[in-house]
Formats: sequence, C-alpha cells, structure tokens
Amino acid sequence: MDRLRVGVIGVGSMGRHHARVYSENHSVEFVGVSDVDKAVAEAVATKCRARAFTDYRSLLDEGVDAVSIAVPTTFHREVALEAMGRGVHVLVEKPIADTIAAGREIISKAKEKGVVLMVGHIERFNPIIPVIKKSIEGQKVISISITRVGPLPPRVKDVGVVVDIGVHDIDIIRHLTGSEYKSIYPLVESNIAAKEDIAMLSFVMENGVLAHITTDWLTPYKVREISVSTKEKFIRGNFITQKVTEYSSWKDSSYIVKDLFVPFGEPLALEIRSFLNSVATGAPVQVTGEDSLKALEIALACLKPSKQK
Repeated sequence: MDRLRVGVIGVGSMGRHHARVYSENHSVEFVGVSDVDKAVAEAVATKCRARAFTDYRSLLDEGVDAVSIAVPTTFHREVALEAMGRGVHVLVEKPIADTIAAGREIISKAKEKGVVLMVGHIERFNPIIPVIKKSIEGQKVISISITRVGPLPPRVKDVGVVVDIGVHDIDIIRHLTGSEYKSIYPLVESNIAAKEDIAMLSFVMENGVLAHITTDWLTPYKVREISVSTKEKFIRGNFITQKVTEYSSWKDSSYIVKDLFVPFGEPLALEIRSFLNSVATGAPVQVTGEDSLKALEIALACLKPSKQK
C-alpha cells in the first residue's frame, strides 16, 4: 500500500512541530511545508528533509493526501476550504475558525467532499486525560477546575487568551463531563495585550457539574493543572509533567493517596497518529469539527457577558 503523502501549511511555533512529527513518521511520505516567510519555510524544510513553498497552493499542487493547517486562525477558513476542495484530508489547529459561520463552512465542505476533518485540540491527546476520564467513570462528578496560565506568547496577534488557550479547557470540560454548557459566568479583561489577556470563567453544565477555568498571559511561568472533585474522589492532574494523583476518602477525614499510571507520550505525536489512522482506515476522528465548533461557541460567548446563557 502506498504511503500517504502529507504536508504542513504554516510552520510557525506550532506548525514546525507538526512538520517534525511527520518527518519522523516513516509510514508517511513528508512532501513539504508552506509558509509566507520564505526563510522560515526553507529552514523547517531543510531540517525535516522536505521541500519548501511560500504559497500553500503550490504545496497542494504536489498531490498531497493530507495536510496539517497551522496558519493564524483568521486564515483557517480560506486554507481549509481550498485544501478540502481538492479532496485533501485536513487536520486544522484549534480553534476550527475565528467565527462560527466560518467553522460551519469548513464542516460543511468536509462533508461535501467526503474528506477527513479533525481539529487539533491537542490536550485531548495528553495522556492524563484518558487516565482522569477512566478514574471518574461511574462517579458523581461535582466540579472541575483548570488553571492554564503563563507569559504572553509573541506568536499570537489575532485572538485573545480565551480563544487561544482557554478553548482547550472548554473542550476538555465538555469531554470529561459528557455534558453541554448550561450557564456561563465570565470575567474577562485586557491589560497588556490588545485583546483579553486574563479570564476567570465559571460554568454550570447541563448535568449539574460546576466548572471553572483560570487562564491568563500575565503569569511569568507556565501552569497547566486540572482538578476534579467527585463524591468519592479528588483527582489532580498536571498537563506538563503528565502526572495524575488520586485522593480517595477513607475514614476519620483521612485519604488514600496514589499516583495513577500515565503512559507518557507526546500529545502532538499521538494526535497526528490518530489523524493519520482516520485517513487510512476511515475510523471516526477523536475531535470532530462539531466538537471544536461547540468549544468556539462557548469561548466567544465568554467574550460577550451581556449575552450569557
């Protein structure tokens, strides 16, 4: 069976990692990368032993079967529609688009052309998430709290902290609870960035779970942590160290504490492997366009307090 021919469109801070992962995957033929910055495209292509293009259409002209799209969010619609219009399978970085209408167009085009569309909500593939999900299976979940803070990234100019990184956790909460959002209580401010750079987002899920996200670009170091409370357990997870600790109540206000086994893995490599498997076998993708669109809807709603659910 011929190897899939793949490429990456947009090789900035995230796209260059897509290129690296593809170049290390011997089950595919890594054709090339595209970026409007010629020097960046050539540097990544040289490192990954591939060809460089400054126009993504030229990369598509090479007859690729699948691409990762890691251009700025405002260009997701344009690039995805062009690629899928040519019958190319697409893994597009989160969020799916910058507007709900654009996201719907992308989903519609994928269905029309019969191509695989997956959205890169990379934290879904962090090994701690399936471990936490299994730990709370059958439990009455009371609350979920996630902290995702760090310094302002110079790469981001078109969206604020909620749409850029808060959307990860909006998706994770929906995934872990298996429930939709019922009520939104956002506190959002802009301080040192053009768009919002700090947000404290509280939610009530339709199944009664209370959830909270703290995210900002003001903290001088990265924190990526999650905690889940159930009637019988308290679980803490660290997205960076990939460590999960479970506290089980015992008696006399004491707890049994144990570190759960987490099979360490690079989330992006696991994400791309999942995407390629769906392309090759027709298996359902793990993060659908509809999943990402729902996360985007909630993220945008958090930016409009007057229109709370």
